[in-house]
Amino acid sequence: MDHRAALGGTTTATLNPSNLKFAAGARPPGGIVLLTSMLSARRYHDEIRAEFVRASRIGAAVVAAVALTAIGLALVARSSLQSGFGPAEIAGVALAALAAIGLLYIVYRQGKRLAAQAHGLVAQQEIVEDQATRLEEQAAKLEEQTKELAASNAELAAALQERERARLRAEAVAEQKTRVAALLDAVLASAPVGFGFFDDQLRFLRVNPTLARINGAPLEEHIGKSLREINPRLAEAVDPLLRRVLATRQAIVNLEIATDATSTDGALRHWLASYYPIFAQPDEVVGIGVTIADVTDRKTLEAQLIQAQKMEAVGRLAGGVAHDFNNLLTVISSYAELMLAGEDPESRQDSVIEIRDAATRAAGLTRQLLAFSRKQILEPKVVSLNDVVRGLHGMLRRLLFENISIVTALTPDSTLVRIDRGQLEQVLMNLAINASDAMPEGGRLTIETRAVVVTDEIARTDPELAPGSYVRIGVTDTGHGMDPSTLAMIFEPFFTTKEPGRGTGLGLSTVYGIVKQSAGHITVKSEVGIGTQFLIYLPSASD
Repeated sequence: MDHRAALGGTTTATLNPSNLKFAAGARPPGGIVLLTSMLSARRYHDEIRAEFVRASRIGAAVVAAVALTAIGLALVARSSLQSGFGPAEIAGVALAALAAIGLLYIVYRQGKRLAAQAHGLVAQQEIVEDQATRLEEQAAKLEEQTKELAASNAELAAALQERERARLRAEAVAEQKTRVAALLDAVLASAPVGFGFFDDQLRFLRVNPTLARINGAPLEEHIGKSLREINPRLAEAVDPLLRRVLATRQAIVNLEIATDATSTDGALRHWLASYYPIFAQPDEVVGIGVTIADVTDRKTLEAQLIQAQKMEAVGRLAGGVAHDFNNLLTVISSYAELMLAGEDPESRQDSVIEIRDAATRAAGLTRQLLAFSRKQILEPKVVSLNDVVRGLHGMLRRLLFENISIVTALTPDSTLVRIDRGQLEQVLMNLAINASDAMPEGGRLTIETRAVVVTDEIARTDPELAPGSYVRIGVTDTGHGMDPSTLAMIFEPFFTTKEPGRGTGLGLSTVYGIVKQSAGHITVKSEVGIGTQFLIYLPSASD
């Protein structure tokens, strides 16, 4: 904008600063202050122009009056000379001329003063224009700052919106966590399996109602106490396991515990427990978790299953036993007939001895059959695998078809293991029955024992086989073998390849359960047309 407008120009005010009003105590924005200053400068500029115009008009009027007076005096003087005025008239004209000259002088002085004022006003106008220019520059800067402030306000508003969205998301996550925690509490409270958490000092942090009932104390009494304070008898079996988990940082999974410390009536209960470390950081164990389930009913069913398997084997033995009994009865009957025929006393004594020996062998056969078939309480003891194999040899001979030969290869090394003898005999009987069924045309059954050491390198090839000393028993047949699909299913309960009515499908699943219960491991290899080999690893008890 050019502020050096002509003095005679017309200016129209578009905004009066006095019309700008703000709330009481409010500070007007910087842009409004600059705008007010510019409007005030404009108003001062207009006032200067108006004053200068007014002075110019007055001067022009005076000059015009003096000029008219001078013209009038000149005309009067001319008329006077023509008319012959006297001295008095001439003096009057002279006085009028002097008055006009004085008036002209006054006008001159007034014009000079007005010129000086106009010059000052022009200088002031330039100053005002400079101020206006600076104000415009400040206004431009203020406008730029206003834009920046608007952009900052927009960014702040966006940040506030994002913060609000983040707050809503956090509230939603917190609400979800609260619902999940409540659901977890409900799950733990309703679970038929015991759950609990220990700190690194083996004090209870939390238990669910099932674990509280197992431990025999109210739930609220557990928090902050050790298991020894809650159930000292149960702690004798469990505390070493907990300390082992803390020391090794390795979980103990599916450990079977049999104790009467968890029952009020003194009855023996069976539990399947797992203990595992809880990591806050990859290298920081902050506590131990525990899950425990009552498997007493399952153990009862397993015992019934084993008994059923024994009875199935007894049925297989019945033919061989009947044949042996028939031979023994023939011996007894023959010697009895000789005695009735009137043998001499010396021969009669030999007949009696034969009868006695035959009866003894019959009684031994009966005792062995009853010992195998009767129900017994499981009592793991240190036994020799070689002794068990030798003791079963005669029974296996009666169990298998006559066209199947039995070969034993027993190691001279120690074969001591800790296992229930009846269960071990059950394992060997079941494997022998399966081998016999796999060799209907005859073949060879080989039973061998061997002391082995499983190294870390060997254990890495089979994660279920831990390093250590074992006694291995192998049962190998030369039967028809199994294909891979059948091999993958042989330990499944009720899986059988026999025709209906010839098997329950529980024989090998029972073998697997007994081996695992005895902390052992079982592997199987088979090839169609060549045969099958079972290898059972039982921890050595020689130490």
